[in-house]
Amino acid sequence: MLEEKIVRKLNSITNLPVVPSYIGKILRALDNADIRAKKLAEHIEKDQSLTAKILHIANSPWYGQIGKISTVDLAIIIMGLNSIKEIVIGMLVDKFFARTPSYLFDTKSFWNYSLFCGSTSRLLARKTNYKKAGEAFVAGLMHDIGILILIQYFSYEFKEIKILVESGKFNMKQAEELVIGCNHAEIGVWMAEKWNLPEQLVNCVKYHHTPLNEITEKLDDETIALTRIVSAAEWFANNLGFRSWTLPNDRPPLFADGNDIIELIDEDVIDLKSQFGILKHEMMREFNRASEFNPNPVLD
Repeated sequence: MLEEKIVRKLNSITNLPVVPSYIGKILRALDNADIRAKKLAEHIEKDQSLTAKILHIANSPWYGQIGKISTVDLAIIIMGLNSIKEIVIGMLVDKFFARTPSYLFDTKSFWNYSLFCGSTSRLLARKTNYKKAGEAFVAGLMHDIGILILIQYFSYEFKEIKILVESGKFNMKQAEELVIGCNHAEIGVWMAEKWNLPEQLVNCVKYHHTPLNEITEKLDDETIALTRIVSAAEWFANNLGFRSWTLPNDRPPLFADGNDIIELIDEDVIDLKSQFGILKHEMMREFNRASEFNPNPVLD
């Protein structure tokens, strides 16, 4: 629970990225599986940059179209609603990266980490039969967005947090709680709720650093599945070198880990070491694909 003084400061921020009304309409439309492509395209075409990005991706080699895709409604049919949602949320998250001071933080490394967590969450969602793979991508991409809010709007406190982490005695979550009385997951929940994101995604942001056996609240199966996937993606990011934006000793607890996910994947004929090797290859392929789908112009 955020302290009142933290909530007051967050609510006082005037330049916080917000969801424009037409983007809100797009996200609500994307939650309707029966939405017609032409109707959704009408919402999307109100934003030139979003339109351009969708058409660029629809014409990328990943979709292998022979002819050029020149209309948004056709792009939606080819790409699917999940991919469109990934692009929309990705553009919102980009706004935070654009405002993050690089002298305080390795923004490019954190972007790659976030993108890896998003693409790996999508891959693990498919492998564990979680039906909303696009939602898993969004959850992985933005699960640590509270860190960016801390850096931008609590920069003095963040310097103190860095000093504590650099001492080697605390991970970032512990240091945050010592300095400001809350952690980046709780601040991320505030942002996710402000953006009116789905409840299971909000809960994923909230609980990804809380081990499942320590949670006293009753969680629904969908929240447990999504949070397990995203925290496992972070575990893989730790072990594959994507967490280089912070120190090696900064390893906060996780809702679940990679071994937990591997056990859920039906690969009875393959031993654990071989499974990890196969997953690593698939994760890097998915990450490379996501890098083309979601280029961050701020970091170029």
